[in-house]
Amino acid sequence: MVYKKLILASSLVLTLFACKKESATTAALPYTDEKFNIYPKPTVAASAGSTNRTGWVGDVMPYYVNNQFELFFLHDATDKAKQSSTGQHDIHKFSSKDLLNFSYDGQVISYGTAATQDQLVGTGSMVKVGDTYYFYYTGYNNTSSWLQNNNPAWAGGNSREAVMYATSKDMKSWTKKTSFALRASDGYSASDFRDPYVFYNDEFKEYWMLVSTQQAGKGIILVYKSADPATDNWQIRGPLTVEGNYLMLECADIVKISDKYYLFFGEDWSNTPGTHYRVANSTAGPWMKTADGNDMFDGHQFYAGRVASNGTTNYTFGWAHRRNPENDNGTRTWGGNLISHELVKLSNDKLGVKSPAAVKGYFTKETAAEIKGQAGTVKQAGTQYILSGSPAMALYKFGNMDGTSRIQGGLTFSNLTGTASLGFNTKADNTSSYVIKFEPAAKRIAAYNNGVEVTRVPFNFQAGKNYDFSVVADGSVAVLYVNDEVALTNRIYSMNGNMWSLGAEGMEVSVNNLKVIKH
Repeated sequence: MVYKKLILASSLVLTLFACKKESATTAALPYTDEKFNIYPKPTVAASAGSTNRTGWVGDVMPYYVNNQFELFFLHDATDKAKQSSTGQHDIHKFSSKDLLNFSYDGQVISYGTAATQDQLVGTGSMVKVGDTYYFYYTGYNNTSSWLQNNNPAWAGGNSREAVMYATSKDMKSWTKKTSFALRASDGYSASDFRDPYVFYNDEFKEYWMLVSTQQAGKGIILVYKSADPATDNWQIRGPLTVEGNYLMLECADIVKISDKYYLFFGEDWSNTPGTHYRVANSTAGPWMKTADGNDMFDGHQFYAGRVASNGTTNYTFGWAHRRNPENDNGTRTWGGNLISHELVKLSNDKLGVKSPAAVKGYFTKETAAEIKGQAGTVKQAGTQYILSGSPAMALYKFGNMDGTSRIQGGLTFSNLTGTASLGFNTKADNTSSYVIKFEPAAKRIAAYNNGVEVTRVPFNFQAGKNYDFSVVADGSVAVLYVNDEVALTNRIYSMNGNMWSLGAEGMEVSVNNLKVIKH
């Protein structure tokens, strides 16, 4: 969730870093509202008085009702807007029936002020009880005036984070329950107590609330239970047993897919940051990795993935980090574009992802890839390409990426010791500033921006096997899909208007049915 970077060191450093991160005096950087056709972000208000505001998508809180997805999210405003705001990260919403066409509905739940728990609003979830919708969310206030105030309305002093909620009958007009604030119990971190996920647990016939917190310095998912959320009576059930050791397990949720339960969570502090999942036979756990140990279906650029189903198909919703300033040399920062993946149940209880059907169907005009150059030992016949990357690199360059498009084909590797690559912003000297590499020996796919690793996803390759792949490019976002098993979400500002390439080093790569498809 939004505050993850604030728990990296001592409490003193936390306070200083929090003030720096949310400062209202930082000079506003130039801003351009980039156009996207598939991966939406908030847009400028259409009319005076609208709660629509340009900005970016933070943690997504999906809900399916009335034949459409209601995609609540934390709204990250522009630097200029932040300078005059009393708080940050109010909850906004997209609506969509097909995950291709989105309606931006503007603000749903507002943030507070420096005198309220929810000066900054954090991740939560919505549940319907009777005829009432309850939206539980995180209230965050790290100001010294707030933390030092012994508010007589509560038994103890104020805390940096607490669980709050608002109610509605129609999902349009929301009323905050200002007298409610669920704070950490003894033994759990009062500073890191966030991301409530509330659902009715059919297995135990009670409501569960998952909360991300810490116990003895270790990240845990703490479960509260209630017979009826309307009573505001939440009792600790205990922490879940989750395989692995993390500083925090953020934005958790639980869904049942087929005969198994799946737990999803985000983490941003290990050497494999991103959205992870675990599997169990019961919601009570224990929550374990699948047999091969690979517990991710996308990399670091797809964060805080949560799941919703239309009754037949499950989807996971996250966001692609942007950079600030918005170019490939900018600093990777919080918030970006909404990314939707369709979840696929694989063998051995594993989960895979693929492009939603409507997104795939958006591309209808097939063209052959236009060769603009080559290097090393290569040959081509129609849509078939062979790149022999030994002893020297082999490469094909293709025409400029132009707007929203889809590249697709199949890859076969002769061995598992070399690498194959997709290059973007490919130059005359055959170098590319952004490269996605298939790395069989390391059992992963990784992306590099100017030689620095940005994101990666685990994947086990086999020599001689064909792997279908596609790259969905939209504005500065490019999402790679491989075999309906994994994705790799990327932010590539230099992609459009420049050539792209296929490369091979230390192996022979066969590429079949290579096509560029546009809308």
